[in-house]
Amino acid sequence: MSTPQASTSTAASPVYIRLPFFKRLRLAIRLYILKILASIFLRVVHFPGIVDTPTLPTFTKSYPCRSSLKNRIFIPKSYKSGDGLLPLYIDIHGGGFALMNPSVDDKFCSALCYDHKILVVSIDYPKAPAHPYPAAVEAVIGLVNAILKDEDLPFDKSKVAIGGFSAGANLSFAATQDESLQGKVGGVMANYAPVDFSTPTEVQLASRPADAGPDPLEHNVEMFKWGYLNPGQDLMDPMLSVTYAPRDKLPPKIYIIGCELDMFCRDAEIMAEKLARVGSGERTGSDAVWERNGVKWEKVLGENHGL
Repeated sequence: MSTPQASTSTAASPVYIRLPFFKRLRLAIRLYILKILASIFLRVVHFPGIVDTPTLPTFTKSYPCRSSLKNRIFIPKSYKSGDGLLPLYIDIHGGGFALMNPSVDDKFCSALCYDHKILVVSIDYPKAPAHPYPAAVEAVIGLVNAILKDEDLPFDKSKVAIGGFSAGANLSFAATQDESLQGKVGGVMANYAPVDFSTPTEVQLASRPADAGPDPLEHNVEMFKWGYLNPGQDLMDPMLSVTYAPRDKLPPKIYIIGCELDMFCRDAEIMAEKLARVGSGERTGSDAVWERNGVKWEKVLGENHGL
């Protein structure tokens, strides 16, 4: 596995500026409180009698490359040995790179698996602020490689896709750029991804519809950035701000879903438009849902961001 490397900064490349001490302290206190509350929530919803049993994974599994991380494996209930190989989808959960674990996506993963007969692996990654960028990217690269080499999982290596929600969508784009995964992943599905850390927050907020109302992320985005980014980090590094990723480093099929009222939506739409211009295909669809050159964009109207 190769280690993600930051792109070489130039005078024009914005970098993450170290915040004043007391501001960092306030953000740290708030983030750790959220981490504690999220941990309590996840424990409570998995108590007997509360847990949604039909959505639980078939089993959990750790890989030697990241032995401390538990990944959740979903195999169709109707699947039997000898039935042939299944398509594989690797899911990466959201949470601002700092919160939650793969269990938050159990409902989505189980529905995708059981309704469409797909093998789904929902993976974990180390969280900020203890593990800032690029720790999560490195972990995802290692885990995806381990999954693809796992002979115990009945999947077709020619039918592999990866995707996620929010931070997980960002990590999907980041990991698939790595040399070790080139040509091994056929598609990415990115749900409301933060794709450009170089866009100022005030510009992102101004890109929302005039009648959108308050954005749930407005008062938390600085906190998540503080947790994930090191001072001096090049904000145009394509493994971080994935909108700068070269088209030929990404899988051939890309599906980007944005939420109309989300402050990250316009950046994601710009990324989709840029990627779709590579090739000679004609654009089909509408303003909200279109396809071109292997790229599909969908804007979900009236919806905000979700962690």
